[in-house]
Amino acid sequence: MLRLRARGRSLHIEQICQAALKIVDEDGLHELTMRRLADELGTGPASLYRHVSSRDGLLVEIADLVLGELNAPDPGLHWREALEQLAHDLRRVLVGHRGLVVVSSNAPLLGPNAMRIRELFWSVMDRDGCEAEFAVQTYSAVMHFVVCSAIFGAGVARRGNTAWTGEANSGLDEMLDLLPARRYPTVLKFSGYADKPDPENDFSFGLRALLNGLWQSQQSGDRGLGNAEDLG
Repeated sequence: MLRLRARGRSLHIEQICQAALKIVDEDGLHELTMRRLADELGTGPASLYRHVSSRDGLLVEIADLVLGELNAPDPGLHWREALEQLAHDLRRVLVGHRGLVVVSSNAPLLGPNAMRIRELFWSVMDRDGCEAEFAVQTYSAVMHFVVCSAIFGAGVARRGNTAWTGEANSGLDEMLDLLPARRYPTVLKFSGYADKPDPENDFSFGLRALLNGLWQSQQSGDRGLGNAEDLG
């Protein structure tokens, strides 16, 4: 649910955010200025500043609006599967509005929809008996992984490769003919897979590994890796 903070007679924060999001989605984040947004809304920049203090503040509001698209997980799922579903859905939302991915990684998101995501994550873990510290650490780990993957996925989408089509895309192929095999034997050995960007598959692989490790940690009661001496 988006905050409605009407301070004028006919303009609301919801209208402002929807118009700003349309600009970002269609033309990119760099095209969003307060003047252009005011023109889109048929008003002046001064009217916008009655609702948001700055462009950065507006971006935080838009990011929270986007997070409202996240679906709640199936209530019958165990916390590990529920978090996997939530992570996939969150990545879908972020990549779908790729102009705002960096905003979500840079700004502290504390709006109602950001809080709803925390509630969704933590409530299923609490329901299944996870300790609070473990739930908070798990949320942090999953969120970092999702946002980093979304940043990469958004970059691939910007280059026009929303999914791997089976053709080389990164430019590695052009370099392989120049690499001396005696110096880079493993690069050449693995090159058949290294130049095939498939962010969705890579995300699924990494997320499963992360959640499986967290689940096993919770099952065994392990809350950390120990100190450096323990790892020696």
